[in-house]
Amino acid sequence: MYLENFMRPGRMISGSKSAPKGHVFVFNGNICIKSKGKIWFGDLDLTTDAQKLGALAKEMREDLYILREHDARFSNEANPKYENAVAVIGLDGTLTLSPNN
Repeated sequence: MYLENFMRPGRMISGSKSAPKGHVFVFNGNICIKSKGKIWFGDLDLTTDAQKLGALAKEMREDLYILREHDARFSNEANPKYENAVAVIGLDGTLTLSPNN
């Protein structure tokens, strides 16, 4: 499964939680799919991870929802808040950022 090769769960990209200029980061993010809920967590650089995320969406045969930490953890673990997605990666690899983020 591509998810196993995607990156290690809990990945931390930057201890200072700062992103390089021009990159879209989601610190403490969650990758969720509607059939299974959360499938991965950690820091994401949507700019450099886009191709890997597209390949993962294709393999999973579902859109990927990139959620912030509180939208798929703690009291939301069992029911992630998909409507709050920072980004959605479609089956064709298209990354769509939420206009609110």
